[in-house]
Amino acid sequence: MKKKQILFLSIFVAILVISTIGIIVYCTIKGSKTDNNYTGGVKSVDFSNYENKELSSVQTITSGGVYTLKGDYEGTITIKANKADVKLILDNANITAKDGPAINIESADVVYIELVGNNKIEATTTEELDGAIYSKSDLCLTGDGELSIKSNYDGIAGKDDLEIEKGTYIITASDDGIVGRDSLYILDGSFDITSTGDGLKTTNDDNKGTMTILKGSYKIESKGDAIDSVGNITIEGGEYTITTGNGSNSSYSNNNVSLKAIKSAKDIKILNGTFNINSQDDAIHSNANVELSGGKYEIASGDDGIHADKNTIINDGTINITKSYEAIEGLNITVNGGDIKVNASDDGFNAAGGDGSSQGRPGSYNYSNNNETSVLTITGGSIYVNSTGDGLDSNGNIIITGGTTYVDGPTNNGNGAMDYGDGGSYKFEITGGELIAVGSKGMAVAPNGDTSVTSVLINTDNAYNGTITLGDISYNPAKAYNSILICSNKLSQGNTYTLKINDVEIQSITLNNKVTTSGTTGNMGDPGGGDHGGGARRGW
Repeated sequence: MKKKQILFLSIFVAILVISTIGIIVYCTIKGSKTDNNYTGGVKSVDFSNYENKELSSVQTITSGGVYTLKGDYEGTITIKANKADVKLILDNANITAKDGPAINIESADVVYIELVGNNKIEATTTEELDGAIYSKSDLCLTGDGELSIKSNYDGIAGKDDLEIEKGTYIITASDDGIVGRDSLYILDGSFDITSTGDGLKTTNDDNKGTMTILKGSYKIESKGDAIDSVGNITIEGGEYTITTGNGSNSSYSNNNVSLKAIKSAKDIKILNGTFNINSQDDAIHSNANVELSGGKYEIASGDDGIHADKNTIINDGTINITKSYEAIEGLNITVNGGDIKVNASDDGFNAAGGDGSSQGRPGSYNYSNNNETSVLTITGGSIYVNSTGDGLDSNGNIIITGGTTYVDGPTNNGNGAMDYGDGGSYKFEITGGELIAVGSKGMAVAPNGDTSVTSVLINTDNAYNGTITLGDISYNPAKAYNSILICSNKLSQGNTYTLKINDVEIQSITLNNKVTTSGTTGNMGDPGGGDHGGGARRGW
């Protein structure tokens, strides 16, 4: 083959590859289904060849095309276009509907609603047609304009796939804010939602109902769940300010209403984003798995901070749980990285759950009888736990291979800074990283298993407050303690160390074993001054 032919062929192949990639990227942005793995959005439509017709009155649209609505209208705009594609441009429109939806899409292939300028919709609709914008067809909202909706039922109710590309949305709904039955796919936008029901929602549990959010700004105040999906939730970015119910200062008492911030009946995956959550119920809750791979989280919860009925996995991110019942919970918990700080009125980390207060609530699955052995695994990251109950608790095993973990545990002897499964078959081992855990000594435990990091458990007769120093290790707990567990490669087996508290020498300890214990456990009074009993490790 001649060189010119080879060069021509190479250029042709390169152009073909680049064009294909460009088409895929464009279709993804527009919401087209480019392959079987793509689960969000609606198909792209080229409306450039359609004539733009201005609507002079509220009417029924029966054919495909582009229609523009301007000014004030009273009544319902109905789209009944069979399998045709329709674009409705709202250009500074103000629609008031007193006996049904403001926009009722009965039939079409795809409908696009484009926002231009400031638009308002107010609808008094029905239980059957339950959205101020109601669509039985695929619906996509786009445009750089603003849409304000006030509805006695849902704000936007999509009974098929619902996609939002961009725009500003201010929604006040007496039920749900935005509902996509088969899917809800949000590329971008600004959302201010006040709802008596849920904020964002999907409802089709027949292997659909997925929710995908790529970015955007979200302020949601709901008397139900803020973000609720019967399918998988995937969040890739965005800024979220969420309040559910009466916030974290109100204890959860109504078992008929779910008041979670982000809830899925299936998996939740969050790749990035900024979350400021004040929830009366769980902040992040999955009936399956939760996986966090990035993002910033400020969480105050009246119940759990992060809860999964199956696996909770944290790969990265900055997590600050300022208030919770149990901060991080799952049948299994794995921390691979991240900067994590949690405060809990019960357990800080709880691998298994069981009698946690979330059991039996709407949207929760009671797995307390699951026969699988729970495992709490820490491979990396920086972790700080301040708990009234157990600090790190697993119904099965605790395995630490990396990271730095600090626990300010309970001041009552009915709990421990560390707690793992009862019986000789369970293990608490540390083979890497560093762990310092302090609290009450009534249920204090040391590592066992294949522990290779030098460890010492020190139980004292008296309770102390202040800075602990042992060799080159120094730590200042936030509250009183009479049990100190230090696991660190800064310690060496065979050496003798002096324990100091506030620079006062307390005792000398020789580390004769890889795991050394000094002093005794048992119910000998709480560091906080009271005697809460205890003496038997609790399973849940």
